Amino acid sequence: MNFSNRDTLLRNVLRQTLDEFEIEIFMNYQISEEDVEFIRQTCHQVLENIPVRAFNCAMLSAILGAIIYDNSKIPVAVIAGHLDYNDQKIFYCKGPIPYSRKKKSINEIWDGHCWVELGGLVIDISIFRTVYFGQVPGDFHDQITRKFGLNRGALVGLPGELAHDGFNYTPCYCLTQDQITGLVQGART
Repeated sequence: MNFSNRDTLLRNVLRQTLDEFEIEIFMNYQISEEDVEFIRQTCHQVLENIPVRAFNCAMLSAILGAIIYDNSKIPVAVIAGHLDYNDQKIFYCKGPIPYSRKKKSINEIWDGHCWVELGGLVIDISIFRTVYFGQVPGDFHDQITRKFGLNRGALVGLPGELAHDGFNYTPCYCLTQDQITGLVQGART
């Protein structure tokens, strides 16, 4: 995917939950060295405190996004979409994460992938857990473990850097605060 097209797509996805002023702040935010350290520590904290489970991208991304939102001034978005690896579809997002406003809960049946975006970066806090502990195609598991090894945490990088490593993140939906809250509350039960 052309990266100017990705920016346009991301802007359109962000319009689902943000106004134009908030989108400009989000798209133009420059990450500082202090931000990098905070993000690194926060990723480590989330991975250390949430039990290891495969296919837990929505909950892990929501928790990470909520902590960043609550404890910094970094504009952050939790994104749902497609994930391809070396032009092979790994997760295909057919619709937004089902959320019941009446029950204030998330229906866990969903086929896409979630990650966090901020300051031009994609942060995928769940992909390695899914690869290591989930029932994923053997060739995908083998390629990832050969390239990255075992016991890795989060995958973080600019979309172009990640594409160079074979990962293509296509944003489709931006999670609302209600959805994020529902996922975070689900982690407590």
